[in-house]
Amino acid sequence: MSYRRVERVITVEFVKQHSGKGYEIVVTPEQAVVRYGDKIVWDVQGLPAGVAKTITIGNWQPLDVSARIIRGKKGLAAHKPKGVSAPDVKVGPKGGRFRAILDPAKADPGCYKYEIKANGRTLLDPDVEWRGPKS
Repeated sequence: MSYRRVERVITVEFVKQHSGKGYEIVVTPEQAVVRYGDKIVWDVQGLPAGVAKTITIGNWQPLDVSARIIRGKKGLAAHKPKGVSAPDVKVGPKGGRFRAILDPAKADPGCYKYEIKANGRTLLDPDVEWRGPKS
């Protein structure tokens, strides 16, 4: 039986601080894991609609990508990892919630860092583990 793609939901919750002016950001799950073919959905909660629309997800950077070699015309060579190549994804209203959806191309297995931004400024840079196809 082949792997059925799924939506991996990552909740980004903005919790108002007791002082009233700032927010704490809680990303759940803390250790997100996705596989080839999965969609990633970020569910942004706790912000007014006008502010939620300023949130974007992007700037994917490999942290730890599996070392591999390939066999080419000139013998063995180091494999250049194919990272997550995607533009920043904007949060928008979808089904009564504020969500950003990424349907990425196949990336090499490994750990990647991405940024949660507001108005182009980085707020947080969580990690996600990318796994290859499930056999």
